[in-house]
Amino acid sequence: MPIPLDAQNRKGVAPFAGACETSELLNFSELVSSEQKARRFLLGFCWKNHQRHCLHCKARKLYKLADGRRRCAACGYTFHDFSRRFLNACNFSCRQWLWFLKLFELGATPRDMAGQLGVHYETVLKAQDAVRRALLAQSLDAPALFRAGIWPGPGSTPPAQPLQDAPVFGLIELNGFMLCDLLPDLTPAALLHFKTNFHLATASLGQVVYTAPYRQYLSLLCCGPSLWPAQYVRHETKGLPVDANRFWIFAKRRFARLRGMAPAHFPLHLKELEFLFNHRQVRLFPLLAEAVCGVVPQG
Repeated sequence: MPIPLDAQNRKGVAPFAGACETSELLNFSELVSSEQKARRFLLGFCWKNHQRHCLHCKARKLYKLADGRRRCAACGYTFHDFSRRFLNACNFSCRQWLWFLKLFELGATPRDMAGQLGVHYETVLKAQDAVRRALLAQSLDAPALFRAGIWPGPGSTPPAQPLQDAPVFGLIELNGFMLCDLLPDLTPAALLHFKTNFHLATASLGQVVYTAPYRQYLSLLCCGPSLWPAQYVRHETKGLPVDANRFWIFAKRRFARLRGMAPAHFPLHLKELEFLFNHRQVRLFPLLAEAVCGVVPQG
């Protein structure tokens, strides 16, 4: 595996180098100095005190198989150290995962990540999707999002049909934190009804539609074709109050970098932005590592 961020290959990542303090970089360099150290670091997030238990029945009586997997003596479930975790989304080594998470933390583009890691662009997209699903799984409204049709991640049952429209979210600020609150009782059709019959002002960024304040929310957010039912429907109001909000300014910049977005992926991007904004003052790397080591909910 090529070593990312070497002296001859810093294109696209160098502007972010100042984000890391020297001590942090030294600690990271130690973690990725060998596959064994990288693996041990990730296992610390997977198993408390490195004590394994059955993922199916929680029993602790296990025996090790010749291929390195473990089998539960109680229920017979067979698994390896990273079974049913978001890490299984792509075939990265542990060192590659740590390098990827560092580049993700620094805000590198997928193309730059692929070049730094020496992997295919599509592999980076799979890893990014896994991180976003891991972050969404930690949100308070994750169970409701899974019920709404968001696929939890690799190893879980995929939805019968992909979402045609994303769920509606409400943007609310609480004690300095921004929450993208799922509103399961509102549909894109209802949002359009508020616009056409009650003059709720709307604007758009690509297919993403956002609104003027609604009840306690700074804005309603949604994405999908149902918000554009006819040529005469426009979402072009300028200067909505939410346009001055710090989170939405940050989110709009990130959305503008995307080359299209499927409605089913809108909640993933929104929850990623919520996480990044609310943790902008802390180190993201260990939080990202803990997230991808989480067990994928069984949808």
